[in-house]
Amino acid sequence: MSLSVFRCGVRPFRFLLMHISLITMAVTVAPATEYHNNKSLGKNLKFLAKQRSDLVRVDSIARSIDKRKVWMAEVGKGTEQDRKTRPAMLVVAGIEGNDLIGCSVAVSWIKHLIEQYETDTRITTLLEMTTIYVIPRLNPDAAEYFFSRPKFETSSSDKPVDNDHDGLIDEDGPEDLNGDGLITWMRIEDQEGEYILDPTDNRLLIKADPLKSEVGAWRYLTEGIDNDHDELWNEDGPGGVNFNRNFPYNFEFFAPDAGVHQVSEAETRALADFIVEQPNIGIVLTYGAADNLLKTPKGAPSPGRRKPMTAINKDDLGYYRTMGALYRKSLGLSKELEGTSYPGTFSDWMYFHRGRLSLAAKPWDPAIAVELSKTDEKKKKMTQDEIKEDIEKIEAASENEQAEDKKEKSSECELEKGNKDIDTDSKDDVDKRNEKERREIKWFDKYAPQAFVKWQTIEHPDFPNQRVEVGGYCPFALTNAPIGMIEQIAAKHADFLTALALRLPRIGIRNVENRHLGQSVYEVKIQVENTGFLPTSLTHGQTTREVYPTRLIIELDDEFFLSGTRITNLPVIRGSGGMVQARYIIRASRREKIHFKVVSMLAGQVKGTIEPSDAK
Repeated sequence: MSLSVFRCGVRPFRFLLMHISLITMAVTVAPATEYHNNKSLGKNLKFLAKQRSDLVRVDSIARSIDKRKVWMAEVGKGTEQDRKTRPAMLVVAGIEGNDLIGCSVAVSWIKHLIEQYETDTRITTLLEMTTIYVIPRLNPDAAEYFFSRPKFETSSSDKPVDNDHDGLIDEDGPEDLNGDGLITWMRIEDQEGEYILDPTDNRLLIKADPLKSEVGAWRYLTEGIDNDHDELWNEDGPGGVNFNRNFPYNFEFFAPDAGVHQVSEAETRALADFIVEQPNIGIVLTYGAADNLLKTPKGAPSPGRRKPMTAINKDDLGYYRTMGALYRKSLGLSKELEGTSYPGTFSDWMYFHRGRLSLAAKPWDPAIAVELSKTDEKKKKMTQDEIKEDIEKIEAASENEQAEDKKEKSSECELEKGNKDIDTDSKDDVDKRNEKERREIKWFDKYAPQAFVKWQTIEHPDFPNQRVEVGGYCPFALTNAPIGMIEQIAAKHADFLTALALRLPRIGIRNVENRHLGQSVYEVKIQVENTGFLPTSLTHGQTTREVYPTRLIIELDDEFFLSGTRITNLPVIRGSGGMVQARYIIRASRREKIHFKVVSMLAGQVKGTIEPSDAK
């Protein structure tokens, strides 16, 4: 059964910079079976907060240039002070404006947590000992184009920018030339073009390769006209800054969509301020175009304090490898796929400058979908092979039949060998340059045929007497899952997000010993352990000095310490049961209890008591 990707419009509209909402809100939280505009998103979050006010709190951290709220949800049990000092995880989605699936995944996870709080002991424990922060859509303005007509895709904000530096702003944007309510693509038959038609599937284009004696025959542009008559098409349309290129680490000055300087936008500045105000965040997951979970990123030894890191510290790389394996297993992927990185991303800033475990994921893309469908086909084939094997075992009871089978298999092998040689020869003739695109369009043909608009010949005022066709992929089709798949994808990601949050570091007291040395003098040993998975600080967290050392604080005046001090900075405590011990010699009365606490920036806080005794 085919699944519709997007509800494509049919009435003609000129491109307008206004957003027309097409979603009608229900009283309850809408299910994860469609995408929602910012108004609908806010209502859903507020309903969840009203439904479980003891678990969910909703606020906005900023307003966009079009005055839309950037929502933030905080999930966790307990008082405000408790939630601020517990280990915390942050999920950021919609940082690129065309990411709608990441937003749906993030909101669905909140809903999943509160629904399972009473029945799933893991989630009960998680929400009572951890704080979850979710910013489901950092760029609400660009996401609104999904709900407008004509539908137009951009990853950047609505900030007006003079992209072509001609002194005019947003003067040459796309137009809906064939009146289908979509801004798709144009291909223009032109001897000066740099593309040729894909010989395997003429719906696709390939860049002409002079080394193959190929001559370009087509131009490939977004749908529209040359409004400012500079012989460039749609080079200065709506869209200003891609928020996921606007952060300090590896920021690209003068890049078209990076912004005038680091965190130059109200939304990115609000996110950076939020990070500073929540120092307990130990894990960050960003949904967007960048990805370091599909494939383990490169690692490198620390170059020292005076040189910047350009790759994950090799001592931290194992955590990225482990989380990547967990992520791929949750999605059902059997192997690594190619990840993607970009300059100025939020996820890179959170690791390289802030020292946190910072993960980035594409919640969905066609390459993932193709690989998952291949895995499903392999499973079906394995099942068929198992049935075939059982049948063969039954048939093998007869010796005569076994002999016949042996002859048949021998002849089949020879035939297969011959076919293999033929296949090998034919494969050599296939152009592999567009292999990825061919696989993806076949997937869309099977599961979401409306994602691709059939090429349609039109009359174009800028190209008289030339063949011009409009069509190609619908806006948002290559960046967001088909609507009918949202719920299934969200469920897989919910499992991963929960497993990820359960791997935060968590401080505890293993043992407290005290021994009376005589004359009210005591030797005290306090063993502090980390029952979580992650260490109390990554190696790069120590390098950046953004993760403060874990402190053991004894509530006793300095004069009572004969050895040791009131505040002790502990070394990093590895995860999975790592332990460090602090030793003191103190003067104290055996009648008085001495209180202490352990404070970890990322692993929480815990309190304990020393009870001096006469035991030696």
